[in-house]
Amino acid sequence: MSAGDLVALIQGLLKSRNCQKMEVSPANSCCFCLSLRSGTILIGIGNCLLYLSMFTWYLTSSTIDTGGLRDGLDVTSLDISIFSIFFVKTVVNILLVVGAVKRIPSLTLPWLCANAVSMMIAMVFIGFTILFGTTKLNLNYSEYVTSLTIMGMVTGINLFCWIVVFTFRKNLIIEAHLDRFPSGTAELSSVYSQCPSSLKLNQPPPSYYEIEGYKECKPPPEDSPPE
Repeated sequence: MSAGDLVALIQGLLKSRNCQKMEVSPANSCCFCLSLRSGTILIGIGNCLLYLSMFTWYLTSSTIDTGGLRDGLDVTSLDISIFSIFFVKTVVNILLVVGAVKRIPSLTLPWLCANAVSMMIAMVFIGFTILFGTTKLNLNYSEYVTSLTIMGMVTGINLFCWIVVFTFRKNLIIEAHLDRFPSGTAELSSVYSQCPSSLKLNQPPPSYYEIEGYKECKPPPEDSPPE
């Protein structure tokens, strides 16, 4: 095999590998049954209903005896904290639903930031419970296991939802970039159409002159042997 044939074979292998990479499209499914957009909308609506029900339970439940606004007294610091968390979570989830419906990636960023902070706080609580649950918190074995299980499940679900929203936002940014620069999409399609579907190893590789673009150039004729 000559040097030109070896170069042609290597370039053919690289070209085939690039084409195989281009055939792989980003995943656009959530839980194998919903699209990322539908999953994001469902996450936003579910969180809104969850925080609304929790806030209503805080205002109407008789098992909590903290005084303050619930008992017609002055507003306490606990009331301000609960209301602030409820307001922020409700706003970011409404923005998430609007961003998913109208395909606006910037509206999903507040939800990602707020839930990232929530997950970091939950991880701190989990670590503190693991280290000091039975000593400083005075938890028995069943309370210790139950609290860790609940916090772990909630953190895991929040992490899964965060990954879904993050992937949806990334896909929206990619689609917006392709719509903004259609020439790049056309060039990508032309390159993809020129890629071979499979590399036929039975056929001989092109010669060195075809790779370099000198199809009309021919090697100089050899001199005839002397008579």
